[in-house]
Amino acid sequence: MPLSPLVFVHGLFGPFADARTFAELAPAHCSAPDLRGYGAAAGEAVTVDGQVEALRDHVDRLHGETPVVLVAHSIGAVYAFRFADESPERVAGLVTVEGNFSLADAFWSRSLAAMAEAEARAEIETHLADPAAFLASDGIEPSERLQEAAASALAFQPWRTVWESARAVVEETASPQYEARLRRVFGRTAVSLVAGSRSAAGWDVPGWARREARGDAIVPEAGHLMMLERPERFGRVLREILLTV
Repeated sequence: MPLSPLVFVHGLFGPFADARTFAELAPAHCSAPDLRGYGAAAGEAVTVDGQVEALRDHVDRLHGETPVVLVAHSIGAVYAFRFADESPERVAGLVTVEGNFSLADAFWSRSLAAMAEAEARAEIETHLADPAAFLASDGIEPSERLQEAAASALAFQPWRTVWESARAVVEETASPQYEARLRRVFGRTAVSLVAGSRSAAGWDVPGWARREARGDAIVPEAGHLMMLERPERFGRVLREILLTV
């Protein structure tokens, strides 16, 4: 069975577009939009509504009325679930890659959201300036290739985008309506779960989501940044899970 078009939705750090991952999914069409505040859209303000609109614009422009599979990493799943809830006819499936189910999945975002602007800027700029520490925080040995990839990912967004994203996602996931939204999407859309082998145990997936998921897979020898650490292996796991659900 051919794969539907795949739209990759990046998390707090972009861009979530790696040619090695996409090659494993050929001939499916793969794309990854720059959400507001990121990449080509750096400088734009970040809100959940705005990110969902950016995602919808991308899907409309590339695929018209053809339903797509959303592959959403970390906080990107918040935007993907909103899009799937509001436009179910546009979504053939959704893969949440250690996406946020609750505030328990947003530890650093909660910390940033609680900071005043100057404090948040200092914290984030320190983080963005240290690719080796970024990798080490996910248990990744900082090889030359991985440090270059990490530096590129950290340069993809300015500090304010990270702060605004954290605040927006914390507000959304803290809402009493958030779990109801997730349950609606699980009830009518094929949702699959993907985690890294090192980070899976820390992912706060509720029991009902495990039971209702159409697929559940682990990327071996990888953590939360699996798409950066093991791009080919990540692509193979995606292909397998999408072809079996």
